[in-house]
Amino acid sequence: MRELWLQITHTSGAKVYSLVSGIVVLFLTARWLGPEGRGDVAAITTWVSLFFTFSFLSLGQVALHLATQRRDKNWLPPVFGSLIFMTGVLTLLGWAIAGILHWSSNGDVFHNIKGTLVTLGFLSLPFLIWEQYGSSLLTATNCLDVYNRAQIIGRTVGIAAVILLLSIGLGVAGVLLATLAAQATVAAAGIRQLWAAADGRFQPDWPTLKELLSGGLKLHLNAIGTFLFSSASILIVDHYRSKTETGQFQLAVQLLGALMIIPQSASLVLYSKMSRMGVDDVWPIQRRVLMGMSVLMILGGLLAALAAPFVIDLLAGRAFAPSAHVFQVLLLAVIGIVFSAVMAPQWIGRGLFWQAAAITLACGFLSIGLAFWLVPSHGMLGAAWAFVATYALALFSNGLMALWVERRTRMSSV
Repeated sequence: MRELWLQITHTSGAKVYSLVSGIVVLFLTARWLGPEGRGDVAAITTWVSLFFTFSFLSLGQVALHLATQRRDKNWLPPVFGSLIFMTGVLTLLGWAIAGILHWSSNGDVFHNIKGTLVTLGFLSLPFLIWEQYGSSLLTATNCLDVYNRAQIIGRTVGIAAVILLLSIGLGVAGVLLATLAAQATVAAAGIRQLWAAADGRFQPDWPTLKELLSGGLKLHLNAIGTFLFSSASILIVDHYRSKTETGQFQLAVQLLGALMIIPQSASLVLYSKMSRMGVDDVWPIQRRVLMGMSVLMILGGLLAALAAPFVIDLLAGRAFAPSAHVFQVLLLAVIGIVFSAVMAPQWIGRGLFWQAAAITLACGFLSIGLAFWLVPSHGMLGAAWAFVATYALALFSNGLMALWVERRTRMSSV
């Protein structure tokens, strides 16, 4: 157990650095661009995130499932080649759809954001897709340390690029270029190691590709649902309210994301453990992590709620003061987020793709329904309360899953 927590700490350290650097960039751009400029960045990056969410098809998570099922076989070469192939195909498809939408609506779809800025934002799409695939393969092959190092290097590149490009007056375009540089650096993580482990083979394997797509189509509704209740509210705020309020709301959402890095790191480590031990044997360890993480994040959330007004005023400026109260409301969802992150390996490892997808999609539709209802009259606070209500449902469903797995484990040990 001590080794597991050390792995979580190391992975968390890299992710904490990654998100701390993201917060540094967030506060730098908030000071430099103001709420309206931050609103443009928030809208563009959320649109790219939306396309990424629909594009990547959850094939990385299916690859983790295949690694768990085939852990005594040479599973990596066909999976590696197939994922490289799919990265190219899905990128071209995403770019084509974004271009058609922008052209056919004369920019209205993207709320009249300049076409050059939209283009710069979408250059990150292939690197976002491959980071999801590559990090899954590195997790399954017990090479998380490679990915952790790349996150540190990539985010450092991002900070340096933001400072340089903003200082020469590139504004929003500079932030998007810096984001691209950081994402490309992280996405390149582990290519050499994976290439060597796959014996230099990178051609797609059609039976494996079919299996990946079959699992991905079942599971991917889960990713879409996650986006709907975690990020779609930014676009809803952008639609109904001002760019200033969009920037303020996204700052609060990103601060919450920084706090959630530890349970996400625990999930990655548990995936790695599961690929070697199997889904049943990893549960006793996972149960203890779930309980310990819940206590840890409650304490962390309380401290963050107290510190938020001072920290946001100090680092982002008084123009972002409304973000503090929104962040405090979002923190009420912390236990739901912990259960969602730490329980994910059980859903994936057991192949419960449809079930996980149905629950998450239900949460997503609940979130956007509440946001469309609350945002026009209550603004970003309405979006925050919609977020909290959605994670209450996620907590309930993942809590039931934990009880089911525990009961199943006890019955099998009798």
